[in-house]
Formats: sequence, structure tokens, C-alpha cells
Amino acid sequence: MAGELTDKEMEELAGKLIRESLKVGRKPDGSFEAVRITYNATDPTCERFALKVEEECWKVGAHTLLLPYSSARQKARFTLSPEESLAQMNPMAEALAKTIDVSIYIGEEDNPNWSQNLTDRVKLAAPHKQKLREILDQRKVRWVYFGWPIPGAAEGYGCPVEKFREIFFNSIRFSFSEEVRRLCHYYRQALEGGDQVTIRAEDGTNLTFNIKGRPILVDDGYLSEEDIARGDVGLNIPSGEVFVAPLEETAEGVIKFGRVAIPGFGKIRGLKLVFREGRVAEYEAQEGVEVFSRFLEANTGDKDRIAELGIGCNPGAEYTGGSIIVDEKIYGTIHIAIGSNTGAYHGKNKASSHLDMIKDMSRGELLVDGETVMRGGKPVNL
Repeated sequence: MAGELTDKEMEELAGKLIRESLKVGRKPDGSFEAVRITYNATDPTCERFALKVEEECWKVGAHTLLLPYSSARQKARFTLSPEESLAQMNPMAEALAKTIDVSIYIGEEDNPNWSQNLTDRVKLAAPHKQKLREILDQRKVRWVYFGWPIPGAAEGYGCPVEKFREIFFNSIRFSFSEEVRRLCHYYRQALEGGDQVTIRAEDGTNLTFNIKGRPILVDDGYLSEEDIARGDVGLNIPSGEVFVAPLEETAEGVIKFGRVAIPGFGKIRGLKLVFREGRVAEYEAQEGVEVFSRFLEANTGDKDRIAELGIGCNPGAEYTGGSIIVDEKIYGTIHIAIGSNTGAYHGKNKASSHLDMIKDMSRGELLVDGETVMRGGKPVNL
């Protein structure tokens, strides 16, 4: 599978997203739901898909608010606004967080490094970003981050635009496949009821943490009634991931990542993290260690505490150079996140950030209570 999505594919995806994945429609009191749709306006195909999503919302009676976005406008806001303004909660953003029933974002940053040299200004708004996240979590607002291959992002990640779009659309096409469901089912069963998780690799990685009592969550492109009932209200497209929030104070040991991209901050090569009692106690890198330092400085709350273990289950996904919504789904990888993990993750960390870091497991293994469930990036008993 390759190439751009056709209009017919866009229509089918939009319909599936609204009717089957998010189940947009009426509320229990009979009124129609309010849906916010934010999209990256720098790519015409992203806008075209956003319009089709809005039309599907209209077909089921939903009220919509369509909002364009771009990294350039975000950078301009943080550059031009007085510091006193950045330090205040945007009353319109707060009102929306208290009003909407569904939040849809389509696209990604067209300039992944827009916030470089703006760390202090971004930090002023971080507490409000965290507060808005908490409001949405408390209200159980359903959400989807529908990734789209914005050309500017490809350039920022150092990936040829044509290849970037091919990878993206292939992973989107795989998102609702039986193969993704089969892999997700395997890893969910492997983690279910487990206690201690161990990640080992030939590069010296040896990290352990506990997951006892935490639900094993599946991102397979659909929000089931069971998901919604227990508060699992979020989706990523491309889909294909099994994830869990570790007990926040249990991570101990070392993990190394070959490549880490932090949108808005830059790239890191050869990042090594040392966890003690759940927090990043030490870190170093072969290149770009200052990027990680700037990221930590710009955020608030439990920004450096373990938040998630994720396992990639999408065979259509390949490494893009930094688009996390695709990279974290790559079959044969795991990812560790630090930062926020309340809401859909069922964790306790409150932070203004959630940073996913991808690890290729082709030379590693994942164990649950001493039993190997992944070796060399592949399921052991599937």
C-alpha cells in the first residue's frame, strides 16, 4: 500500500471515525454533542479531511467548531504576547474545555522546533496547559489525535516528504486491520494480571517497574462501550498500541534510546536515562543533551516521572524521524513516557507534558514476571 489517500478513502475514514470510533451523536439528555475540530491549515489535504470530518459530525446532528492551527501562528503568539498575558489562563480555552463533549485534532506541528529559544515564555503557559488537561480528564471528554503528514513536519524531522507521507498513510490504512487487532490482543493478554516488567537490551538497558493493579489499555482505533465505561476516552490514529501506566514510584534502572525527537525542542541521539524511585535521576546523551534539559525546564509538575510503557503493534508504521504518533506504533518497538498520565492512562502524574521515547527492540527482550513475552521485537508465543 502506498500513495495519497483518495477522496473515497477520506470519506470512509471520516465516517468510521465519527460513527464507529468516537460514536458522536446525542447525549443522554437527548441534546446533540459539541465537537471541537482543530486542524493544521498549512496542508490542503489536511484541511480537506477536516472538512469531511465536520460533515460527518453534521450528519449525526453534532454541533461543531472548526479551528485552524499552524506552528507559525503558535510561535507568533508566544513571541508577541506580553508575559502577563501568557501567564493568564485563556478564558475562551477554559470555557471550551468546560463545554465540549468531543475534541478532535487533525495534523501535527508543521515546524516541530517552533519553540526553540522560547523556553521561558512557553513555561509561563505550562500551568494552564496542565489545568486544561485536568478539566478535560475530569469531564471525560472523548478525544482523538488524528495524525496527518504535514510537509513542514517532514522537513523538520529530516524525512523526505514523499516517504513521510507514504509511511503515514500506510500506517493509517493499517489502523483498523485485523493484524493490528491480533497483535494488540496478544500483548494485552501478556501484560494482564502481571506485576513486574523488565526491559533488557544489548546496549546495557536494564529497567524494571511494577504495573500491578493498572489496567492494560489498547489503542486499536475504536472506543468500545467497555473503554468509555472505565474512562478510556482517547484515541490515536494511526492506531496500534498496547499501553499501561506503571506504578509511578517503582521504575529502577537504566534505559537507552537511539533517537529521541521532542517537538518544539529538537532531537537527541543516544539518550541514556537512569531511573530511581520512578524519576529520572540522571541523564546523558551522545548528542543533544541540552534539548532534554530545555524540555524539562519548560514544563511543570511530574514532568520527569515514568508515565507509560507502550508496545507498538502497527506493521504499516516506519520510523519518520520524530512524528511520535507514527513512531510509537512501529511493530517491534516499545516506548517509555515520562510526565502526565492521568485520565485515560489511569495514572497519578500531573504534568504539563507527556514525552514518549521510542526503543527498537530488535536486540532486546520484554519480560513480565520473569517470563519473556517479546524477543527481538517479536511476540514469543503468537
